[in-house]
Amino acid sequence: MNKADLTTALANEAGIPKVRAAQYINLVFNTIHDALVRGEKVTISDFGTFKVQHRSGFTGHNPKNGDKMSVSPVRIPGFRAGKGLKEALNV
Repeated sequence: MNKADLTTALANEAGIPKVRAAQYINLVFNTIHDALVRGEKVTISDFGTFKVQHRSGFTGHNPKNGDKMSVSPVRIPGFRAGKGLKEALNV
């Protein structure tokens, strides 16, 4: 399922136009995005938690020539499934 499929499903389920459904979906995704950029955790009950994870820097190597190179630390988005989602997947 992609964003267009999600928009269609929401529009059909809620009985609203696809344009309005797309606006709602964009609003939810943008709100989650903005919270993560601020370093906040977003928890949706029985679904899961989105949070920022920190990956430390390290010294790696270039696979083409074997030279050592420094890899900078980065922040990456993480997701941990909630109890309700885990149970639904393992019925």
